[in-house]
Amino acid sequence: MRGRAVGLGLLALGAFLLAGALIIPLLLVPALVKLPLDEQVLAVADGTGVAFFNVGDQKQLQDLNVTVRQKVVGHPDAAGAGDDVAVWEHGTALVSSDGTVLKASTYQVCLDRTTALAVSCPSTTVDGHTGARIDGLTMTFPLDVQKTTYPVYDSTAGKAFPARFQGVETKGGVQVYRFEQTVPETVVETTQVPGTMAGTTSTTNVSADFVYSNTRSFWVEPTSGVIVTGDQHPKEVVRGPGGAQGATLLAGTFTADPQTLAEGVNRAKDSRFQITMLRTVLPWTMAGLGLLLVVVGFLLGRRGRAGGHRAATDTPANSSDTVQVAQVQ
Repeated sequence: MRGRAVGLGLLALGAFLLAGALIIPLLLVPALVKLPLDEQVLAVADGTGVAFFNVGDQKQLQDLNVTVRQKVVGHPDAAGAGDDVAVWEHGTALVSSDGTVLKASTYQVCLDRTTALAVSCPSTTVDGHTGARIDGLTMTFPLDVQKTTYPVYDSTAGKAFPARFQGVETKGGVQVYRFEQTVPETVVETTQVPGTMAGTTSTTNVSADFVYSNTRSFWVEPTSGVIVTGDQHPKEVVRGPGGAQGATLLAGTFTADPQTLAEGVNRAKDSRFQITMLRTVLPWTMAGLGLLLVVVGFLLGRRGRAGGHRAATDTPANSSDTVQVAQVQ
């Protein structure tokens, strides 16, 4: 009887584990494997050979060494944030070697927590202005990145451009996919500027276009969609009347520094580990252990029933023999 009771207990526990192995991928994984609501990321990029136009002093600066500081902050309590949508804020500051902030910008976007694509919601802002439209991917790639082309938002141009898969590489011991995006010359603003700034000899203000282009590379861990590192080569110039070449507002090469790369690698490893545990390791472990317990429980229960049957058969025979002996005596 004791073996049978243990067997039934193991059967019940095994069935529970098997059920859990089914529930995890069907219910828990879709609910848990999503972009976080409370994302917190700091990143730094070094800029070399940078050209920058100081609008206040009307001076063209060349060959600067600058730093780009970026911060991503999730806002779980923002309007629109919830089970399916995350609200993340992205801030960028261009800082000179003496600590002067040369340029700063910010935008806040609502992300589909599975596809990472920007979606419409009340919390979308650009430089504090509501009603802006943000599309494509922004601060992360989706889960399970494919070797294909993705639309990636460029905050300076104010729209998304294709980022095309270029190959598989390794960064800090992690396998990553490299994507490259080309932003063609795009007029981002048309305004009145001093003639000298627009490349003319005019002593009065003239209408000029601010023309922006860029080449950006992203190294992405494919399971988690984490952008491990990146670089870019922006160029923004003033184009005056008749196509006159004016000031270079910003140009240079910007590459994530070693600490940002190391932190990106660690973040990618952690995210990949958690996803892999939920998707494969945990359910397969539970399924294997559950199946083993079911088999052992069945064998113990069967042995317990067989032992009980033999005991029931032997007892009357022994009693009969005792009676017969008594009668002979």
